[in-house]
Amino acid sequence: EYELVEMKSPGSIWNPDPAAGVSLAAASEGRDGRTGYVEETAGAYYAARLGVAEHLDERGRQAKALVLRHVSDDYWGPVGVWQVREAVRNAFDGESGTAETFGEAVRGVTEHLPVSLGRLRRKSTMAAGLQANLGDFVDAG
Repeated sequence: EYELVEMKSPGSIWNPDPAAGVSLAAASEGRDGRTGYVEETAGAYYAARLGVAEHLDERGRQAKALVLRHVSDDYWGPVGVWQVREAVRNAFDGESGTAETFGEAVRGVTEHLPVSLGRLRRKSTMAAGLQANLGDFVDAG
């Protein structure tokens, strides 16, 4: 399974209204892949997937992958999907955290995102399966 969730902050190039909330877009695929082109996240989906696939192939591994991309308000000049691909590659080469479960990993990362876990769960197919608690529904963005 693979999924990309993009969070576009107000004032960013793809969410220019500074009064708007964080815009979310997501696309995913299961073990059987996709049969059509991804419209909502477009080329970023495929660029991020390539970075993930390369990393797993180098290690001879298979895994589920959830890529969370935050486009902040200081991102004003899109340079192409190569930037997404390189960011994913660099993420695998950078510092990593540890978690016992997928849910623990998502909860840990969510602390650094502009949206709550509850909002992420409503948009993400992979995060939707996580068991919720009341704190997950407090919206950060």
